[in-house]
Amino acid sequence: MTGPYLHLLGGFDFAGAAVPAISRKARAMVAYLALQSGHSQSREKLATLLWGINSEAQARMSLRQAVSSVRKAMQACGGGRFLTDGDGVALHLDDLDFDVARFEALVASPAPEDLELALNVYRGDLLDGFGLKAEPFEDWLRIERERLRALAVAALDRLVAHYAATNDPAGCVRAATRLLAIASHHHFHFEDFSQYNLRAVT
Repeated sequence: MTGPYLHLLGGFDFAGAAVPAISRKARAMVAYLALQSGHSQSREKLATLLWGINSEAQARMSLRQAVSSVRKAMQACGGGRFLTDGDGVALHLDDLDFDVARFEALVASPAPEDLELALNVYRGDLLDGFGLKAEPFEDWLRIERERLRALAVAALDRLVAHYAATNDPAGCVRAATRLLAIASHHHFHFEDFSQYNLRAVT
């Protein structure tokens, strides 16, 4: 049986159908806090990040409602803890399988098999298809998406080099194809990838 999880790569997927539905803003708050796991964020910062266009009183009330709904969802899924302490709010992942953390750990490994696993975890961009009409959150999301995408590209580059060095053309082509797919999806120019080992497959 699959344990409690939070998956943000390729879209938002939280612990399956048993968890009560939470609003778009609440999902955004979960994603933000998960990437700052264990570190408390001030209510003022969260309110500005997600409800900046509203009045301060409205933003704080909306934040309270989001915190309450997420706490219920966490209790229902049985993994992770949502803590509020004075002015701070923090998400502790505990037993929650968090795909971003798993991806970052695997991509830091020198072993090719771990890099392959990392790229299996990387199903797509962080919160792919997710957007909010909240500029501070969108700015944060764009930076995090680019950071994680760059880690995926670097992992693919290392795999291309590994398969080229071990004379494995099939592995080389597979990794290079995925690298080019990321490039074309994000409208990169080929010269942006000049530091990568694409010539190893030719």
